[in-house]
Amino acid sequence: MKINISNLFLAFALGLIMFSCAKDNGNYNYTDIPKIGINDESTTGTLFVQQGVALKLNPEVQLNGNKDDLSYEWFVYLNSASASYVQDSTKIATSKNLDYVIDPKIFTIGENYKLTYKVTNKATGISSFYFYQISISDLFTQGWMFLEDKSGKADLSMILNNGTVYHDIYSFRNSESPLYKPKAFSISNASISDDVGPSGKKYYIVADKDAVELDGTTMKKRFDYNYLFFAPPTVINPQYMAWGGSSGNNVGIIVNEGHVHINMVGGFPGAKKFGAQLRAPQHGYDYELAPQHISGNTYTDTYNVIMFDARNQRFYGVTTSALNSFDDANQTSSIFDMNNIGLDLIKLDSSNIIEIRNAVMKDNDGKGYLLQFRTHRNANNPSITIGKQEINAPGISSALDVSSSTLSPHLFYANNTQLIRYEVTSNAYTSEYTFPANETVTKIKFQKHGYGNAVPRLIVTTWNGTEGKVYFFKITQSGSVEGLDKTFTGFGKIIDLAYKY
Repeated sequence: MKINISNLFLAFALGLIMFSCAKDNGNYNYTDIPKIGINDESTTGTLFVQQGVALKLNPEVQLNGNKDDLSYEWFVYLNSASASYVQDSTKIATSKNLDYVIDPKIFTIGENYKLTYKVTNKATGISSFYFYQISISDLFTQGWMFLEDKSGKADLSMILNNGTVYHDIYSFRNSESPLYKPKAFSISNASISDDVGPSGKKYYIVADKDAVELDGTTMKKRFDYNYLFFAPPTVINPQYMAWGGSSGNNVGIIVNEGHVHINMVGGFPGAKKFGAQLRAPQHGYDYELAPQHISGNTYTDTYNVIMFDARNQRFYGVTTSALNSFDDANQTSSIFDMNNIGLDLIKLDSSNIIEIRNAVMKDNDGKGYLLQFRTHRNANNPSITIGKQEINAPGISSALDVSSSTLSPHLFYANNTQLIRYEVTSNAYTSEYTFPANETVTKIKFQKHGYGNAVPRLIVTTWNGTEGKVYFFKITQSGSVEGLDKTFTGFGKIIDLAYKY
């Protein structure tokens, strides 16, 4: 007898459908599994913490059940561009709240980490997670840094914003790379992306016949001097290293053997290093730039960087490809000629007016002068040269350093043991403070917001032959010295200083 296979399969399928549609009268019990909620409103964004300092976190844990059933674990992963996608975590705690001293063996300065908080219900085996982003910073976050000469060797000290002082920073972290006869120290105002090192601010120490770029977080040497050039100069004699220009128009500046080498950063690919020395108009390579510069305010300024030629006693507008003279149409030569000053430079600095720059200068007869100019010209101010006046104040021509206030029309300098405040508008001076007879003022710097937005500060460094000191003075809004606030001792001879932030 023949069996119709198709009919057999059809009957089987209909039977399955009828069975699946039958009413299920089974009795089932459903149990709610307690949920774990984690939150920490006390922390937002990246947490910055230092090695050797306790990281304390108190997350809130919610559970609809017995909290004695919970277990806690804290794991950390390296979370940076250099981290492997396959990496082990490190368990650092098993407590509900975290109170953990950052271990240098686990956490590296300058690196970012993901901190994972895991809470597990032991009764159910179900876990919940909460994540933190942390960045490991150094002790040296914000404050004044000082380049010192200690028996011929370069070193760095720092006064943090809270008044804590750290000495021997460079020598301790760079014992294998000593520098001798220090000349200058600088920190760029802006973050620089040169595709040579990590993006960030540039830190330079200049010494006799040598210089280095530092890592701004670890204060360890990043690059040798020669490495910063496409082709290093034949004669190695660094005198000044800095970054000038305005935001989006940054220019690297190295003065070596009196000649300037430029580094231009921008959107083009590849490494950006310092190039060959620039030629000067009318003088070729017969020039000697002073180890100073002044920058413009904006990308559209007529002159982005200005420097002074000490040999030929004139200013140049510095670009990435040339040293330029100043057009006669841009200045009023009857006030003074930027291309023919005939004076020696003491200090290039800002002023209390954002678009005006100060040049404190002297002649061969011991007279001091203040020349003021703009870095930008427009229809309302077609001339960049503003004014020239003789400074009616004692000892200005022999001052080792001068600082201009950016809040009031004043200059600060030292004449022997006297701290002098010179008022530009009245052409008069006031003696504000007397230093000990055996101390010589080496550097002076005005800080616009030294004590917050309300109170500026003046930083003065001295040397008595064996010890360097740092004085902090409070300055009033009208420009006078309110009084001595703090004195710090135990330094070498301070050569230069810069504010780190």
